[in-house]
Amino acid sequence: MKLKLSLITAALALSGSVLYAQEQPLTNWPTQDGQNVQVGQLACPLQVQGLNVRDSSGNLTTSIPLLTDPASVQTDAQIGDALYALIPPDENNQATAVIMYQSSTTTSDEINKAVQDALNHNNWFDATFVVRNIDPAGELLSPGTQFWVCSSSGFVTFTGSGAISLAGPPAPPADPSDPGITGLLQLTSSSTSGGQ
Repeated sequence: MKLKLSLITAALALSGSVLYAQEQPLTNWPTQDGQNVQVGQLACPLQVQGLNVRDSSGNLTTSIPLLTDPASVQTDAQIGDALYALIPPDENNQATAVIMYQSSTTTSDEINKAVQDALNHNNWFDATFVVRNIDPAGELLSPGTQFWVCSSSGFVTFTGSGAISLAGPPAPPADPSDPGITGLLQLTSSSTSGGQ
């Protein structure tokens, strides 16, 4: 089985079809003490297009568009008060905080304090930062980007009854002429037909 998994991974890497992640799981924090809590970090680029909420079986129950109040799409997912992406400092030592979801009561002062706290948490003490809203149509975020939930109430909530993930674009259709995909399909069909 390990050999088959290695071959599948190699086939996908050679195919060039896997360029970006399609979904990035985030950590649920039901009523966590604190005012600023990290809920995830990207290991590879992701074209973020919203949030996916999945039930305990992994089935998609709701998709929440960027900059949309979760309550408006009839989901049990809660974000209190804001979810933002923190892009690490660039060559000019400037970080970028990208607001993805924000309640109507969240103030710019609250966001600025949270971003400074996240910078300090990462030992980026000399970094400056800018805060902006994410492009509602989606935006490519780079590896190392962190995701934080902040609240001025003394606790944060970032939860749903299942799993919450950053949603990217759907996987592109497989190109049957791609040798990596062809090998993967052959390997998969031989393992499901009883081959060892």
